[in-house]
Amino acid sequence: MGTSTVRRPPMTLTPRWRKLVLVVHVVSSLGWLGITMVNAVLTFTSVYTEDARRQHAAILMMDQIGGYLLLPVSLTALISGLVLGVGTKWGLIRYKWVAIKLVLTLTAAGLTLFSLLPGIRELAAAAESTMDGLFVAAGRRVDGFHPIIVSSTMYVTMTVLSVYKPGGKTPYGRRVTATPRHVAEATSRRLRS
Repeated sequence: MGTSTVRRPPMTLTPRWRKLVLVVHVVSSLGWLGITMVNAVLTFTSVYTEDARRQHAAILMMDQIGGYLLLPVSLTALISGLVLGVGTKWGLIRYKWVAIKLVLTLTAAGLTLFSLLPGIRELAAAAESTMDGLFVAAGRRVDGFHPIIVSSTMYVTMTVLSVYKPGGKTPYGRRVTATPRHVAEATSRRLRS
């Protein structure tokens, strides 16, 4: 006698909760992009200004804005995205676009936590220890734009994926959402009768 597995329907959010979580996800994702754009302006200022005091101010503002907001905003976007994936028909790995967004979000959150934030804090410490009127050498490097370019590209890519939803289902998604063969055959027999 063969064993059969009983498929449980996925946990789904009620429409009210789905909308609330979606709003949280969109706002936190836009906030993450907004913080990145503000840091882009401050990085540009620190690299190209001819006034050392303005450079110090830009670096310290980067630390104030990014240092305090990046982690909670990125984690809010990640967690709300996970809740939407688990609580809706999209799942986390049923559709290619969702799986790609998940990988990009995990990567961006990891880079924020382990690379960007330590870099911002190190730069702020250098600005605080540099005498007034002197430039912070690390704040003059154009490689400070690399994280901004990478993260902005990731955020825009995730937005495009959310809007266009390309790629269809993953192999796992096709398997999970497929109608079992015996149900399909029984339905076909009933329709022919």
